[in-house]
Amino acid sequence: MNIRSPVYAIANASAACIHCGEWTHLVALAVPPDHEVLVDSAWERSAQGAWLFYVEDLSESVQATVREFAPWYRLAPSEARVAAYWMNHCERCGAPQEDHELHCEPGGAFLPSRVVVPVADGAAADVATIERLDVPRRFAATAGGYALEPPF
Repeated sequence: MNIRSPVYAIANASAACIHCGEWTHLVALAVPPDHEVLVDSAWERSAQGAWLFYVEDLSESVQATVREFAPWYRLAPSEARVAAYWMNHCERCGAPQEDHELHCEPGGAFLPSRVVVPVADGAAADVATIERLDVPRRFAATAGGYALEPPF
């Protein structure tokens, strides 16, 4: 494990699946300021919150919470990376939604510049919504990606 915190959050967003084009729910994990990061075999406290992505390992308690809240977020092999990691899957077609598209590309669900949501009359409405569920339990994970200060 390389990240730990006394609490964490599950961020929730929606976006069009990159495979089938249907809207699907997506989640991401975030830790608040004062979480700890393992750097050169020593734990260092961070003054800023962070998004985590390319999460390769989660503690059992975090896995249980994630499975209950977001069953479409699960450990799976990645075509883009050598290792498997916890990733979102489309609720409609089941296709993986790679973290690079969600966290690293402008306009991605967790790096929004603008999100467009269809409305009933065929028009579109702008929405940039990332909701957060605070989880008051200990968090431990191994994450290959780490971005400071989530904008939610």
